[in-house]
Amino acid sequence: MTKENDAQLLCVIWAFDMNNEFIKECCENSFEEIREIRRLLHQYPEMGNSEFRTTEIIMNCLNKWNVLYERLLETGVVAEIEGNIKGKTVAIRADIDALPVGEKTGLDFTSLNEGRMHACGHDIHTAALLGVAKILSENRDKLKGTVRLIFQPDEELLGGAERLIEKGAMENVSAVFGLHVRPELPKNHVQVKYGKSYAAADVFEIDVIGKSAHGAEPHKGIDALLIASHIVTALQTVVSRNLAPTESAVLSVCTFNAGTVCNQIAGKATFGGIMRSLGKDTRMKLKDLLISTAKGIAESMGAECEVRIRESYPGITNENEMTAFLKSCAEDILGEENVSVSETPLMTSEDFGFYLDEAPGSFYHVGCECDYPLHSDRFKPDESAIMTGMLVHIKTAVELLNK
Repeated sequence: MTKENDAQLLCVIWAFDMNNEFIKECCENSFEEIREIRRLLHQYPEMGNSEFRTTEIIMNCLNKWNVLYERLLETGVVAEIEGNIKGKTVAIRADIDALPVGEKTGLDFTSLNEGRMHACGHDIHTAALLGVAKILSENRDKLKGTVRLIFQPDEELLGGAERLIEKGAMENVSAVFGLHVRPELPKNHVQVKYGKSYAAADVFEIDVIGKSAHGAEPHKGIDALLIASHIVTALQTVVSRNLAPTESAVLSVCTFNAGTVCNQIAGKATFGGIMRSLGKDTRMKLKDLLISTAKGIAESMGAECEVRIRESYPGITNENEMTAFLKSCAEDILGEENVSVSETPLMTSEDFGFYLDEAPGSFYHVGCECDYPLHSDRFKPDESAIMTGMLVHIKTAVELLNK
């Protein structure tokens, strides 16, 4: 038998060894340990770029399980588990930061960091990925290829994904996956979304520069307040009259400042807000419309206009083939009745989209069945979501590497 045939036979044997029953047994045997780690993480929530204790907990676990890792940023780590046969690399990401929320859940393991809480479920995400690390590290002989585990800081603030990618976190990655818990979904349930899934977010600020004058002689000035008001009014129709009804976007003006005294025509007005859009084309179109509308009105009324746009997260557009593959793996390991497809994208933002700019993949939701929403001070996810995440992560990675 040739070496190539030997390798193919080994892959078949390994695929059998890592079947559903084996994966479930491994997850069940590790669940109590991983749940305790989650509770420890929950007790010590930390804000973005300050997740030092969280990072220490992650590194201690990886050291215990003999998993190699790099600390590419001050907080957060990137680990790798390489199988006995060379192959592609599949990446899985978990965010590790918390929110500036004072916890009111009454849990026995409630937050010990005052004014800080894992109110978005990132402790569940991190625990699930640590479960993947433990199980795959114990079964390297059954693994073909490499699984890269990305423990990412600062998802809630400035976004750690882009900085990790700049440091090489996505080099040679063939596919990437991630999850987020959803309280409105039942436990043991997974929901996927094809295509556009999360919105891009862009913050804008506009200065209208006119000419101040006495309030009794408005004809001698250029009223920046009035001109800015015209722009704000016009921006309310940018989405409804320039984008197709099938293109989802939101443009909201949220601040407005002009004038300093009641008897002077304002020489400058500043206002700002946020744009959210689904898909790269809609995002670019919305930014162009904002700029052309503001500058056009200002110039037509004799004023100058400066538009500043701070690009935030790029949104999430899942790759359809990878989403179909993920769905099939989830159905196989959980049962078809526990997997659904969402038809509705979310207008919230997530920096996982940066990873999808580097490799095809999919971001999916795991049910955690809770009466309180994400970011609530009473958010109390069902811990079965850890098990669900472990099962789907491992099943998808192993199947894709064996494909």
